[in-house]
Order: sequence, then structure tokens, then C-alpha cells
Amino acid sequence: MTGKTIAIHSYRGGTGKSIIAANLAIILARKGLSIALLDLDFRAPSLAAIFSKDDKDLVEWWLNDFLNRRCTAEQVVMDESGKYNLEGRLLLGLANPSIDAIRSMADKSSSWEVTAVKKIFSLLSSLFKEMNIDCCILDTSPGVQYSSVNAVVSSDISVVITTLDSLDLKGTKSMLFDLYDQLERKSVVLINKYCPETRISKCESPESLVLRIEKTLKHSVIGAIPCFCDVLQQERADIMAVKDPGHQFVRNLEEVADNLRRMEKVC
Repeated sequence: MTGKTIAIHSYRGGTGKSIIAANLAIILARKGLSIALLDLDFRAPSLAAIFSKDDKDLVEWWLNDFLNRRCTAEQVVMDESGKYNLEGRLLLGLANPSIDAIRSMADKSSSWEVTAVKKIFSLLSSLFKEMNIDCCILDTSPGVQYSSVNAVVSSDISVVITTLDSLDLKGTKSMLFDLYDQLERKSVVLINKYCPETRISKCESPESLVLRIEKTLKHSVIGAIPCFCDVLQQERADIMAVKDPGHQFVRNLEEVADNLRRMEKVC
């Protein structure tokens, strides 16, 4: 997926956006690609917890620091490839999860956000041209606040995560029209946590579900991932693609990864 940036976005929190971003990064890196995973959800950063960064004092520079011009692109990303069984590479750029940092980012002005999107483009340029990254995955803030719009406009394609909750679908449909269609940004929808396992016999087939949601949202659906109780109950720092790579959740995400690679014309 040479030179491509993928934003993982959602209308609201709780859709599994960050878990999908983390697992998708591992899956693509295992396929031999060099992946950068950046946490741009500055109001509710999750990747530091997911990747077991309990020793946060050892993180010298955060993405917050880069956007505030306190460090370089090379300083803000960490090579985590050695921690996982990867054919490719995994670089991480983490957002500061401290309360003070979250408050500071929430108070940024619109003029600062304009500068921030330029910094994001410069970081992506460094990742692709100087660090030889094949694909960058951006974990975004939900909704249409400045930071999430910055991530969307910085990306080649967005994967918009939705559940089948009626409010989630209604909000996702509105966001796809008001943001993606108006800005002419490329996007696909990924249905997550559909149909609890306890009711699996009452559910429609995945194929008919995809067709129904495509008709409802008027956007292409790249996949549908069932709700797995063990995935929901796992520890936050447990990445399923690492802990249990044969799990059906991982296999479903592998199909999504393959579909993305085909869509972006990767040889």
C-alpha cells in the first residue's frame, strides 16, 4: 500500500475504532508492509494504553509535541517492530494521554488547527520519503471536530466505523454527507460489533446486511465484523492480532486489509 494514508474514523466513540486501527496496523505489518500508526485522537487517546505503554515516562516525545513544534518527525515516532513477529515494520506516534495534555489540546484555537494540519502533512511527507513507510494509519477523534477533519483531509481514504445502533447509523449517514461528500473525500464504511453472538441465529446474512447498510448510507461497505464477547472482554492492551492471530475477528480484519489493498491498487 505504497504511499497511502488511511484514516480510521467514526461518528461517535465506542465503535471500536482504536482497536480496529491497532489490529489493522499489525495485520498489514505482518504482510511485509512498513506501517506507521498515529494517534490523532487527542481528546481521548487510546493507543498508548493499547500498546502497553504503562511506562509513559519513557515516551520522550508525543504527537502533541510535534504539532506544537517541540520535536522533529524522526523524534516523535518509535519503531516497535521488534516487539512483534512482523515481516514488515511498525512505527508508532502516540498522543499524550495525560489530563493536562487533553485539556490543552481541547483549548486550541481554529488558527492553531490550521497550522496543525500543515504539520500533519509534513509528518506524512517525512514518513513516506525519509522513513520509507508504505502506509500510514491515522486513529482519529470521532465526529467532525477540527482534529478529526484534519485527519480526514490528510488521508487518501477513510474507513468509517459504525455499529448498527440507530443513532450511530443516523449520525454516520449525516457525517458522510456533510463531511465526506461535501469535501469529496474517499471513504468506505466498516460495520463493527453487529449481531451479538447470543442472537446469531436471528441475524440476517452478512451479505444482505452489507447491501442493506450500503443502501441506507449510500456509501460502499468494506466489511462487517460480528460482535465477539471475548474481544469485548479482553484487556485493553491485548491486541488480538498478536494474542490470537487465528481468531475470527482477526480473519475478518485481514479481509478488510486485503480489500483496502485491492482498492488502492497495490501490487
